[in-house]
Amino acid sequence: MIRLYCAEGGELRTVDSPRLKDALWIDAVAPTPEEVEVLHKEFDIDLQDVADCLDPNERSRVEIEETYDLLVLRSILSEERNGDRIQTMPIGIFVTKGKIITVRIGSSFTYQELTSELKHKPRIDVKEDLFLSLVRKVNKDIEKKVRPLERTIASIQEKILTAKRGEVAPSAFALSNGLILLNTALLSNLNAISMLPRAKHLHLTKEKLDIAEDLENDVAQLYEMTTIYREIMSNVLNAYESTLANSLSTVMKTLTTISLILILPMMIAGWFSMNVALPFDKDAYWSFWMVVGVSVAAVAGLWAFFRLKGIL
Repeated sequence: MIRLYCAEGGELRTVDSPRLKDALWIDAVAPTPEEVEVLHKEFDIDLQDVADCLDPNERSRVEIEETYDLLVLRSILSEERNGDRIQTMPIGIFVTKGKIITVRIGSSFTYQELTSELKHKPRIDVKEDLFLSLVRKVNKDIEKKVRPLERTIASIQEKILTAKRGEVAPSAFALSNGLILLNTALLSNLNAISMLPRAKHLHLTKEKLDIAEDLENDVAQLYEMTTIYREIMSNVLNAYESTLANSLSTVMKTLTTISLILILPMMIAGWFSMNVALPFDKDAYWSFWMVVGVSVAAVAGLWAFFRLKGIL
């Protein structure tokens, strides 16, 4: 689906006309092959670049062509589509002579959201304003996902070493995997944004260059945060594995001790069941209880010894 928007009074408005030339922003969300062909013919966009933007595993990068500049960023998937899992998808931002064209797999945000979360809404008059707003929105969505993770990790840390660790373990491993993906995506975004000064069709004034630098610093800060969270979760999972190993060691030690205690009566019973003379052999009744008494004494002695050593 292709949606068209224009800038009026510093704000974005939908375009009623179906003509692409009347729009400042052309937003292609999961475009059909026919729509991709239209973009190719109208703006001379390479079909391979469009296909790359629709590849879920495409990395962040910058491409400089004669007719357009391309910035591919990894953006966060919305919670409605992805639940609590952390997952990213690519968004391609094409900068042509007078327009911005975005190509993405799914609609993770709408045009109203580009400035809705900011205290001072920036004006969107030209393509450079729109471009910076799109990059800022991608960063804001990732930041909204990253900021609450500190509380989530703290909650997991409290439970991972308790008896309830089995309940929280799946979410801990899912969060660790999500942080790896998010950390990698932020690193590639940071590298791509740092290459923006090379763009041919993006004419940034000194003020807009300062904004772009601030956006790069924001991405760097988010990258550092996710790196720290990733290391914390790695330590938490290592502690979880150590706890499991200690629990297994305790169980095996207990079972081994019980086995040693039970071996003695078996040895005594086996010994007196052989063709050997029994104590009080003339009195079979006392002979039986003598063997039982020796076995009980051996078990009690071993049990007391292991208790004294702190093994049981």
